[in-house]
Amino acid sequence: MTTLAETAFLNVDLILESQVGVSRPLAALGESVIVLNNEGGGASLELAEQPSSPEEAVEQLLSLIDALPAEAREEWAQCTARTLDVGIQSGASPHDAAFRLSSTVLARAAGLGADVVFTVYACLAPSP
Repeated sequence: MTTLAETAFLNVDLILESQVGVSRPLAALGESVIVLNNEGGGASLELAEQPSSPEEAVEQLLSLIDALPAEAREEWAQCTARTLDVGIQSGASPHDAAFRLSSTVLARAAGLGADVVFTVYACLAPSP
């Protein structure tokens, strides 16, 4: 039986799409991330440790990207898409919930060529 839980931040996935592959960035990121998918030249990953907020997650991912060695940064730069996908699980309460990304973090993401997307997952009603 599912419940109408509270709206909550889930995690931030970093989704990379590339014609040349992303093996070097993935190798450089190492154990700091969990690779969720790695096929067809692209990959999706998330932080290995659960962040407390979207802001914290995006900041940590951007810091990891900033620290990539030159060869890995070259593959990063060749990606056709770099998306920070903020996952939110909707719930029955509270009435509204806000998840903030500061202008500083958004500017850092833009500076690295990354888009920010919010994915909101539907609230599941209890089974009859």
